[in-house]
Amino acid sequence: MSLRRTVIIVNLVVLLALGMTAQVSSADVWIPDNQIGSYIDGDGVYTVIGAVKNSENYPIIPTIEIKITDDDKIISESYTLPVANPAKDIPFKLKFAQVSSENPILEKPQVTFVSGPSDYTNIEVVYDDNLIKHQDGHTSGVIANNGNFTVHGIKVYALIHGKDNKFIDVGKSVEIIEKLEPGEKKEFSIYPDPSFAAQVNYYSCFVIGDDMVIPTFVIRDDKRFDFRYKTEGYLTDIKYDNEKDALMLFARNPWPMKSFANIEFPMESESQKFVVYKEGKKIESMQSRDEQNTWHIVFDLEPQSSKQIAISGFESDNKSESSFNSYYLLGIIPAGAIIAGIFVRKKRHH
Repeated sequence: MSLRRTVIIVNLVVLLALGMTAQVSSADVWIPDNQIGSYIDGDGVYTVIGAVKNSENYPIIPTIEIKITDDDKIISESYTLPVANPAKDIPFKLKFAQVSSENPILEKPQVTFVSGPSDYTNIEVVYDDNLIKHQDGHTSGVIANNGNFTVHGIKVYALIHGKDNKFIDVGKSVEIIEKLEPGEKKEFSIYPDPSFAAQVNYYSCFVIGDDMVIPTFVIRDDKRFDFRYKTEGYLTDIKYDNEKDALMLFARNPWPMKSFANIEFPMESESQKFVVYKEGKKIESMQSRDEQNTWHIVFDLEPQSSKQIAISGFESDNKSESSFNSYYLLGIIPAGAIIAGIFVRKKRHH
């Protein structure tokens, strides 16, 4: 069973144990037609944007199923989103690097949900003179904790609109707001995809959430290897190189602030030691293990950067880390393979 399915099943079991019942999409929880869209970014990565609207009088945890017709194949993925509070939307922005056709077709996503926690966070965006849109297209404002308990890991999401109220993108705050005490206020800022910066007219549907954990997989030694990640930026072109025994990917941070990536691998042994390389050079990273025996590998993403990342340290009977290093010493991976101008829009899909 894949990690993604396992995590979803475990979450549902926990919720059911708390007396919550799973439900299907209804007239009160849906994705409006004017809040769903897609485009191909400057790297050729198909991107789906939208927002789930919760009209129920209680918080929910929605799961969306995305189906894309890509020439002669169907791509189907499910994603569990952060909690959507009563009468609020929860925006989403998902990238599908596996889409290869010129004109992919996005089906209307299906939404299912379960009841969320009854003690949902009471953090709100303050609508005053501090909430402004700047000339470069980004917005900034203040959030306040109006609740009775401290909240950790906070993100602010918003829909981004262009001319004639056209929905063009989804934005997420770039700051790392680790915690917010009751009565405390903190500033946030949201930047649009750089390709849309000149088109931004206004932001709407500001909501509070957290970073979404993205499940994914690669083919490793002819077998499916499932893992998850969380990042402020974007991880694309993810693949496993069996010759180097390393996970290869591009890490992109289009924002003007330092960001991070947290990649979660299932434990293969207690002695595993992961090493992260950026453009062939070893960089500082942090490794930890949680109570589910999952390894967390965390490393920084520099502002407005696009870098090739390699992660070694996976269990193998035939290869070692030294063989991985030799590939870089021999110059097999050219620095010229880096893609520049990462967020210049090539094509829009309506």
